[in-house]
Amino acid sequence: MSPQVLTLIAPAALKEHLVAALLAHGPTAQAGFVAREIEGYGDGVTYDSTIERVRGHALAVEIVVTAPDADIRGLLDVLRTEMAGRGVTWRLSAATAAGTL
Repeated sequence: MSPQVLTLIAPAALKEHLVAALLAHGPTAQAGFVAREIEGYGDGVTYDSTIERVRGHALAVEIVVTAPDADIRGLLDVLRTEMAGRGVTWRLSAATAAGTL
């Protein structure tokens, strides 16, 4: 199975809920993931507060998971149910190589 890289972008307020969902998904918990706080810019950004509007960026969380394609697709199925309508965006790309040094 070829590895895939799933990147999730979500409002910062959803970080704990997303992390809990990923840890509850066995293959994702086994593969591990990284989460970091980021700033979102652009016309498509949804601002959660007046402060974000004034600053010109929204606070968000980015989560990156690298795992086999079937595991990533299973995770997306779970998240489609749990996070529907909550402003979570995702992108999927092939990992040309992955491993541990």
